[in-house]
Amino acid sequence: MADSHRQPETNRQNEHLSFSIVIPTFNRRETVCDALRAIGRIDYPGPVEVIVVVDGSSDGTAAALAEVECPFPVTILEQANQGAAAARNRGAREAHGGVLLFLDDDMMCDSDILAEHAATLSQGADVVLGHFPLDPGSPPGFLSSSTDGWAADRARRLSTNPDLTPYDLMTGQVSIRRPVFEALGGFDVAFTSGGRFGDEDVDLGARLVGKYDIRFNPRAISRHRYIVTPAENIRRVRASGRADVAYARKYPLQPRAHSEVYRSDRLLTRLVLRPLSHWPVVTGLLGYLAAWLADRSGPRPTRRRHLVGRFFTACRELAYWRGVHEAGGMPRQRPILILCYHSISDMASDPVLADYAVPRELFGKHLASLKARGFTFVSPEEVIGHLRDGAGLPRRPALITFDDCYEDLPAIVRDVLKPLDMRVAAFAVTGLPSWTNEWDQEIGSGTLHLVQPDDLLELSRSGVEIGCHSRTHRAMAGLARDDLTSETSGARADFEAMGLEAPRLFAYPYGVAPPPAVESVRRAGFVAAFTVQPGRATQRTDPFRLPRVQILSRDTGWRFFLKTAFPITTRVLG
Repeated sequence: MADSHRQPETNRQNEHLSFSIVIPTFNRRETVCDALRAIGRIDYPGPVEVIVVVDGSSDGTAAALAEVECPFPVTILEQANQGAAAARNRGAREAHGGVLLFLDDDMMCDSDILAEHAATLSQGADVVLGHFPLDPGSPPGFLSSSTDGWAADRARRLSTNPDLTPYDLMTGQVSIRRPVFEALGGFDVAFTSGGRFGDEDVDLGARLVGKYDIRFNPRAISRHRYIVTPAENIRRVRASGRADVAYARKYPLQPRAHSEVYRSDRLLTRLVLRPLSHWPVVTGLLGYLAAWLADRSGPRPTRRRHLVGRFFTACRELAYWRGVHEAGGMPRQRPILILCYHSISDMASDPVLADYAVPRELFGKHLASLKARGFTFVSPEEVIGHLRDGAGLPRRPALITFDDCYEDLPAIVRDVLKPLDMRVAAFAVTGLPSWTNEWDQEIGSGTLHLVQPDDLLELSRSGVEIGCHSRTHRAMAGLARDDLTSETSGARADFEAMGLEAPRLFAYPYGVAPPPAVESVRRAGFVAAFTVQPGRATQRTDPFRLPRVQILSRDTGWRFFLKTAFPITTRVLG
């Protein structure tokens, strides 16, 4: 493992590392209070503080925690429900210790847990993973029994195999040197915000593995009080399916390795479970039945409980694949629908721009139609990864692009696209002193203002991929070589002058890409370029002649459906 980020090891063995124990909790008053009492029994000579982040609990958790006696300083933070990742990040921001020990709210620590973490950290580790066998206070049942067996198998595997994967890092119990955590930027809150669940720890692991020294200490023990009901377990597994898709989209070239819980018979999965997962009513009814049977299976091992357990496992995997389906499916090679918009406003009275200005209400209907028909909105980054590296894409991928960057774009990004967590590309014209649509005014249009440099920079910071639409929006057919260079390389240089990153994407003015223009764009250093020739893009498509479907204000109802379902009809519909 690389060690460029480690602290000097001089005299580490003689130090008492300072720990900040961070626990996020949500509506688990009794359990988290017991966890805090267990922390109070820790025997460690160095500095220790405890930070509990109450993430929107409504069960009086904060007040109950305040009554728990603990020999260490305890900080109780309350916030609106933002998800476990945001809660952990907040706890880390408030921490003062050199080491952050993240614990779940159902972990009951052994008294020597900090001594064990400190011992492994003092040997040079940056990150330490602990062991979490089942706590005796867990309600009996096959779920808690299987959790105990899984923890034992994990401990055996990690004790014998030093080659860890991102899937081995779990926030149930993990310590991280605070400078390392801060250098990584903490947990990605997108994985657990808005009621989402799962993979924020795997994501952190992906950023740790191969860069930092990560070790497993089986003697660092926190006992898992498993109180998750069968119904909640199935809900979490379904959410894990959605999270796995989000993770696979974020790391498209990383091999996938799902949790052992989903490795049932492959034939059953392919022929039965995955097809059934497309039917939400069937998935929901079977999940409800499995949870009902599990609740009534009894605490003692019997043949009946064994059969219920097998049925429950199959229904849990069904729920997992339902979550995968809901998130657009696991990424693979798929053709991409790319849509081209211009202004999102009502300009019905403009003799030139009436067709190219789509009213906001209609734009919203377009997005709703695509989503209802099973399209998954992808980012420009995902499209680039697909074209360049063969990275997979979710089911029915669609990319939204905007030509010209009119001044209505920032409001659309803020009010419409950002709430939907959509990433789009927008193509700016860089060389017109008036920052207006001069090319349209020449043929009788009204004046539309373009997004200026400061706002382009803000759009870029908000996640919009700002691409290039030439310097002056001239048609590129017939331009001399020097003029082509000015419209491509020169426009790309304008981005640097405006304080923007060099653009990766180019959109040809008027969507026409004659061979000399294509070659000029290629020489300028762009990664890909877009036309308005109808069709879908695949990995075999020339990346400098990517097709797009141009969407107009008259594309309502069946016209929009035909254009997006069968892009070739654009040639007929216009």
